[in-house]
Amino acid sequence: MSHNDIAFYLETARKTEAFSGDEILVLDEVLRGCFDAPGRDYTLLDAEECGTSGGFLIFGPTPMSAFAWDLYWIVVDPSHQRKGVGLALDRGMCAAILSRSDRAVIRVETAGRSDYDGQRHFYERAAYRECGRIPNFYSEGDDLVLYCKEIRRLP
Repeated sequence: MSHNDIAFYLETARKTEAFSGDEILVLDEVLRGCFDAPGRDYTLLDAEECGTSGGFLIFGPTPMSAFAWDLYWIVVDPSHQRKGVGLALDRGMCAAILSRSDRAVIRVETAGRSDYDGQRHFYERAAYRECGRIPNFYSEGDDLVLYCKEIRRLP
């Protein structure tokens, strides 16, 4: 991954208009972590690796856990949304995780605001279930919504 790639991924995230300026700064830091130490804390999966285009996903192992993983970022270019890119990315992530372990629990956190209804619906379509909520976490009226799903390698 080059620094030009980082700029491309940041621009893709900006185009979605789903992330605040502070979130873009955090994404920049995470992308640099992907660039500086690939696979250590974060793994970046580009949609092209899943046979499609227009997005990316970042995931990594959850520290101090036996088989838990965090889905940190999933970003789909607006021109590719509602075309299965996000689901392909999620399937690609699950396959990558199951290549390392027989089973896994995947955790993702998202906002509870109404403008995040689409994101929460996506997670539910991808077989995640809401497993927790912290009221007023991000700001007054904006809950942290925790989703998770368990996956297993087929025998």
